[in-house]
Amino acid sequence: RLDIFAGVRDVAKFGEMEGVQVVKADMGSDAPVLTSVLKDFDRVYIVTPGHIDRTQLALNAIRAAKAAGVQFVLQLSVLTTETDTIFGRQFQPVETEIKKSGLSYATVRLPLFIDNYYANAQAIKEQSTFYDPRDTSKPHTPVAVSDAGKASADILANPSKFAGKTFNLVMPSFTLADAAAAFTKTLGKNVTATTVPYPAAKEAFMGMGFPEWQVDGILELFKMSDEENPIMDYKSSGMSDIQMITGEKPLTVEQWVEANKAGFA
Repeated sequence: RLDIFAGVRDVAKFGEMEGVQVVKADMGSDAPVLTSVLKDFDRVYIVTPGHIDRTQLALNAIRAAKAAGVQFVLQLSVLTTETDTIFGRQFQPVETEIKKSGLSYATVRLPLFIDNYYANAQAIKEQSTFYDPRDTSKPHTPVAVSDAGKASADILANPSKFAGKTFNLVMPSFTLADAAAAFTKTLGKNVTATTVPYPAAKEAFMGMGFPEWQVDGILELFKMSDEENPIMDYKSSGMSDIQMITGEKPLTVEQWVEANKAGFA
C-alpha cells in the first residue's frame, strides 16, 4: 500500500481528491521551505508547471529533493528536450540537472495531450468540426492523460525497476483526418477537421488565456508535425514504453474518442 500526497502551491484552490492527501509544496518557495516539506517523503514526482519560469522552478525542486534526502525522483520532461525549440530549451537544463544530481531518478518525456481535444468540444457538438492549423494528412504523436498517469504511478510504485532511465510516454501516432474519422464513427455524424491559418490559431489560443510564450511553443510543435519531423511521428520498433511500464498498450485515438464520447455528444 502506498500513501499518496499531492504537493500544490495553493491547498485551498486544489480542493479534495479521493485517496490523496494534499500538502503545500510550492516550487517557487525559498529552498529551505521546500526542502523541509520534502523531508517527509521518500519519492517525489516533479511535475514541471506550464509557467514561463518553469526551468528554474524544476531546478529548485530537484535541488530541494536532494537536500531533503529524497530516495527517488520522477522528473517530467518533453519529447523535444534535445531540440532547439522553446520547450526543448526550457527542459534541457532540467534533464541535465537531474542526471548530475546524484539522485536516483527516472525521466518521463511527454508530448501534448490528446485530451486537448476538449478545447474543441463545443465546435464538435454544434458545428461537427474542429479547428487546427496543421496539415490534416501529417501524423502527430500525443498521449492520453490517463496513460501518462498510469505509467508514472507504476514507476513511482517500483522505482528500482526504472531508475536511471528515460521514457517516451506516447500513443500511436495519427493524423487529424484520422481523428475526424474516429469522431465520425463514434458520434454517428460526419465530423471534419477545419484547417485555419497559424496566425488565427495563435489568436484563438491566446483568447483562451494561454500566455504568448506557451502558444508559440505549441505552434512550434504543430509546425514540426507539418514538416514531418520524426519526433512528431514517434514509432517504437517494439513494445511501447507505456506498455513496457504498465503491461497495457496505450490508448489509440479511436479508443480515446470512444472513452470520452460523452464530452463531445
